[in-house]
Amino acid sequence: MIKKKILFIEDEPDQVMMIQIRLEASGLEMICASDGQEGLLKAKKENPDLILLDLLLPKMNGYEVCKELKQDSLTRKIPIIIITGSGTKDIEEKCLAAGADACIKKPYDSKELVARIKSLLGAT
Repeated sequence: MIKKKILFIEDEPDQVMMIQIRLEASGLEMICASDGQEGLLKAKKENPDLILLDLLLPKMNGYEVCKELKQDSLTRKIPIIIITGSGTKDIEEKCLAAGADACIKKPYDSKELVARIKSLLGAT
């Protein structure tokens, strides 16, 4: 069985390590990018099955990355989950308006995140 590939665009190494452990334990493969520009390049090169995207990133924020991915014919169908430290309804609306398929607020339960990922992967 081919493992589903998740691209995690996140600049905090601790977050990356925590999610990588959880995803790999759940049978998923994870690749990483540490800023928005690198994330765009990896999304186009690696063709992941799903993208986890932090909002606050160096070089290009999560909204910009999400909009570009959803406008590109190579990446527009890849589900995107935006992860944000802000819990306001306004932020969630902005994430969805940028094209995200889901928005999860920090701190989040990693089991819940994996369940959301698997749910979106089942729909693709």
